[in-house]
Amino acid sequence: MGVYSKYLYQLVQSVAYSLDDCRVVTAEAGSTNTNFICSYLTEADDYFKGWDLRIFAGVNAGQTRKVSDFHNTNTTVIVAPAFTSALATNSQGEFHRLYSYEQYKDAINRAIEMARDDYLIDKIDETVALATDTYEYAIPAGFRYICGIWLEDPTDANTYYDSGWIHMNHYTVMPHNTTANKLKFHDNSYAIGASVNGKKLRIIGLATQEVLSNDSDTCELPPEYVIQQARALLLYTRDDKQTVADRAQGRANEERRQMVTTVPALAKTVFET
Repeated sequence: MGVYSKYLYQLVQSVAYSLDDCRVVTAEAGSTNTNFICSYLTEADDYFKGWDLRIFAGVNAGQTRKVSDFHNTNTTVIVAPAFTSALATNSQGEFHRLYSYEQYKDAINRAIEMARDDYLIDKIDETVALATDTYEYAIPAGFRYICGIWLEDPTDANTYYDSGWIHMNHYTVMPHNTTANKLKFHDNSYAIGASVNGKKLRIIGLATQEVLSNDSDTCELPPEYVIQQARALLLYTRDDKQTVADRAQGRANEERRQMVTTVPALAKTVFET
């Protein structure tokens, strides 16, 4: 498992908070599909007018609406168009003014892509099973490097002893342009006979962080790097924020230098397709 773990919605809120562009709220009883009631919103009338209100959890999760009005007296945010359903007390939302949710998500994913080969994540897969006289197997998705393979014990299902370690000289990674990389065993040094038919492989290696699509998708990169890099990318879009953007980029660069993963010398590279 990775040392770090942040959901996409948590990263969005962290980046937005760092830009003074986030308020997290929870709908209260009496809310409707157009009225979001929250008693701890104490700003002046019309304060949130023009902001985005996005629901990230509960009823209407994933929906974003523009705030058309805000009434301080009854702490009611009015949105248009209406949400699909009436808001419930489990509807959690976030306000954004400077950047949209999609802009935050894009900046976070760009930050991930920039450091995808710097910080690698431990990965284990036990889905590949050997078949008699079959020497090529598709490598499960996600691996960037394979560091070791163990064979399931012949008598103890789902058990992998040290004796089951397969020497790295017995297999190689074969790249393909259009299909998954193949794990190829050498038939002259590692026989795959009936005695191991159906036995699973425990493949251990390193993976890159995938881009995030859904609020519940998890990022295992160091969050401070992601937050500062995404923050810098957003600030660089504004001519009046270049100095602040440079400072954020400097902090991101420092975090990135510290998070580089050392790949084991004998690890086998899984080529990208």
